[in-house]
Amino acid sequence: MTEMAKAVAGKLAGYETTFITRPEMGDDALRALTDRLISIVPTFGGELVLQEDWGTKRLAYKIEKETRGHYTYLVYTGEGNIVAEIERNLRMNDFVMRFLSVNLAKEFEKDSFMKRREEIKAQAKKREEEREARREEREARRRSYEESNDEMGAEIGE
Repeated sequence: MTEMAKAVAGKLAGYETTFITRPEMGDDALRALTDRLISIVPTFGGELVLQEDWGTKRLAYKIEKETRGHYTYLVYTGEGNIVAEIERNLRMNDFVMRFLSVNLAKEFEKDSFMKRREEIKAQAKKREEEREARREEREARRRSYEESNDEMGAEIGE
């Protein structure tokens, strides 16, 4: 086997799973569920790449009469039926309202994924800073306009 074939053969598929739990699920129960899901990854020869807690957010539409949900995001590698096992564990939990698993790549590269993710976060931060600067500029113009109107009103009233 050539060096290139060995390198390709060693790469695992990459997946991401996002799941939404009921907001009344306790922190300890959520941590236990997440830990159980994370413990599945090594049994399928994989590695946890990223785990993010996105917090409780308003849902776009009601799910099982709930208007809010707690979002958790996992990125991992693995082989075989790793997604099926993770989804089986999510189905067994009564607090899980929805979940979605996506195959990111057949040959997942952790470093390029993390680098791309940091670039996206940096772009989002830059956009937010620009948005905030425009907001402050509008606010300053509004205050200036109100002050000039107040001065004009004071002159007319004298």
